[in-house]
Amino acid sequence: MGLTALLTFVPASVGATSPAPAATQERAVSLARGGEFDEALVLLGELHRRYPDNQAVAYDYLTVLGWAGRDLEAAALAEGLDLGRAPAYVLEAVGKALRNTQRFHDAAVLYARAQGRFPGHRDFIEGHVYALAEAGYFDAAEERIAQLRAAHPREVWPLRLEAYVAGLRADFPAVLAINQRILELSPNDPIALRERILALEALGATHRAAALAEEHPQLLSRTEWLRLNTGKAAHHVRWGSLEPPAEELRFAETDRALALIDKNLAGLDPQDPVARPFVLQGRFDRVVALRDRVRMAEAAAEYESLVAEGVAPPAYAVQAAADASLYLRQPEKARDLYQRVLAEEPGNFEAGLGLFYAYIETEDFPRAYALVDRLQAEQPVWRQGRGVGANRERLDADVAAGLARVFADDLPEGQRRFEAMHALAPHNPDLVRELANVQAARGWPRLAQQTYADGLRIAPRHLGLETGHAATRLDLREFDEAQAEIADLYRRYPENLQVRRLQRLWEIHRMRELRAFAAYADSSGAEPASRELRLGSTLFSSPYLTHYRAFVGAFWSKADFPEGRGIHQRYGGGLEYRGRDLEGTVSLSANHSDGGQLGAALAGTWYRDDHWSFPFALELFSADTPLRALRNGVDADAVRLGADYRQSERRRLGLGVQFMDFSDGNQRARLGGYGRQRLVTRPHYKLDGQLDLYASTHRRSDVPYFSPEQDFSAEFTLDNDWLLYRRYSRTFGHRLALSGGGYWQKDFGAKPVGALLYEHNWQADYRFSLTYGAVLSRRAYDGDGETGVEYYLRLGWRL
Repeated sequence: MGLTALLTFVPASVGATSPAPAATQERAVSLARGGEFDEALVLLGELHRRYPDNQAVAYDYLTVLGWAGRDLEAAALAEGLDLGRAPAYVLEAVGKALRNTQRFHDAAVLYARAQGRFPGHRDFIEGHVYALAEAGYFDAAEERIAQLRAAHPREVWPLRLEAYVAGLRADFPAVLAINQRILELSPNDPIALRERILALEALGATHRAAALAEEHPQLLSRTEWLRLNTGKAAHHVRWGSLEPPAEELRFAETDRALALIDKNLAGLDPQDPVARPFVLQGRFDRVVALRDRVRMAEAAAEYESLVAEGVAPPAYAVQAAADASLYLRQPEKARDLYQRVLAEEPGNFEAGLGLFYAYIETEDFPRAYALVDRLQAEQPVWRQGRGVGANRERLDADVAAGLARVFADDLPEGQRRFEAMHALAPHNPDLVRELANVQAARGWPRLAQQTYADGLRIAPRHLGLETGHAATRLDLREFDEAQAEIADLYRRYPENLQVRRLQRLWEIHRMRELRAFAAYADSSGAEPASRELRLGSTLFSSPYLTHYRAFVGAFWSKADFPEGRGIHQRYGGGLEYRGRDLEGTVSLSANHSDGGQLGAALAGTWYRDDHWSFPFALELFSADTPLRALRNGVDADAVRLGADYRQSERRRLGLGVQFMDFSDGNQRARLGGYGRQRLVTRPHYKLDGQLDLYASTHRRSDVPYFSPEQDFSAEFTLDNDWLLYRRYSRTFGHRLALSGGGYWQKDFGAKPVGALLYEHNWQADYRFSLTYGAVLSRRAYDGDGETGVEYYLRLGWRL
């Protein structure tokens, strides 16, 4: 029989109960009132078994079960009792047990019936409201509260009921307001003060909660104090991740958070069971705060320390550790951590983006593409007019998808995507930055610089735009402006990876530079030479007067010819100028071969814009003089002019003319051109096709070096380039070039020519480059085909 029925059903024998030893019952109740619940329940339980019909024993037994917190047993016992005539204290115990066992509807019914028997009994009135609200009958509870407030306008307890119901509904602003009214009626009411503290904490106003709690420290338990202090620090952590009011204050909240966390942790014993959860919470928050403070090594170490202790950090701390690992150039670790977060929170967009960048850094482009395209598909499209703020996550996914193409060297597709996004949101500085970044990557620094400048008019202190703009200063050799902008960025954002990279490039720009090469060639005929060895090096000084570098160089070569060994030595130096539109060198040299002679050269390139450039050179004792001519006492002066058109990284065209005047009266005129076109682009593979054409005439052919009266060559090359290894600024690749074509020489007809080149390329930290390889070639000289092989090495090193 249910409790509702028992409240109204009274059997005929209700007054007849079995007698029980009164002394034992009184002793049990006395023990219970003294807190000796276990002994009291043993006595009362035994009495109830011996005298099951004795209602007085049952009532006391039920009541003491409630005092002992054994609510399930109390509620079960009540099921078999007559509650229709039970004393008020028994009904109070039953109602409490029902509420504690979440039988709220039954409790509400019990309290309603009890009010009929005990009108005005406050415990039943309040219990009824509590049970209604806990059962989810908020409207009924609030209707009853309104009646009580009307009947008792100057009393606190109806307001207390209203505050309780508001708390159940998580309406914490109402909880604050109601308790304020209580304090107006009863200043310094401890319950109202405590409820205001807890409501402020629930609303995230932990500072106000803490300030109020410090005025009344006795109101909170130790656990509540620990929770409040931990929450206060967490509040600073959350605020630290938001846009700061000023650039220089971007870490202010995070620094406060770290100070509070460290203070909290210093006062807690990790072995204390009460403090342990708050110690862990503080350490989890510390991982996040250290990440936000860009103290990434410390964030990663804190996380690893937790794991080593057998702690399983929550997803948000794991994600912070993943971000730190990515910053620290540990992409494999970051990848695994992001995957752990996503296994727990599949819809975590930020973790998905982090995993995308980890895939990029580990060169796993197939997974990066699949992930970012899925992130795009999961977000609704943002459109012109609605603004990018309508769906920031979709915008971020679109940007990442565009960057995926850029990172994979599909720059035209990346450009197309960012131009389309920029057209929809032309005033979004992030999109302006990404578009300019692609323009710079495609080799258009002037266009990129203008795009960055346009963006800075929209957002004058946008870090990405400022960094990109400063990078174009370096690319365009605007060194004074670059130095000022980079120094300012590094002063303001020393922790930013892009700024640090830019600062490193500036430091490298200020270094000395060594360029060196070595080559050994052998041929089956007399031309071009047999057993030829060439060695050369040039050392540049650090820049001075902004655009200038001094340099010294040496060159040495020897080869065997039918008429004997030829040796040439060249020593010299000069001055290099590098400006926005012009690069050039002027040099003097001492040349020793068959006698000694001074040489001079003026060479450079004029850059008209991002596409057109015009190389030129004027040489006295030209470096292009054939060694065999030098062996026979002949030297040459030369002038070169050219025009190059670079559409992008995909296409280049060039045309050049050279005129050489030999000391033996011979003159050479040479016209050459080339066209290079990208045929295949993959993340780690490129295939270019290049057509090379040249024609030359010589005034004399009766000279001891190769000097055809007229000749013409056409050759097509398939140039394969594989990137085998990349780890940030360190790369290793190899290259295979296959060439074939024809060569025609007056009086000797046409012959097939070709070449096979294979080389390795190493790059390290923007300071060191090393290339070595070999070329096997088939050429024709005076109608005779000759096979040659050459081994070479080139070195670049910033010192």
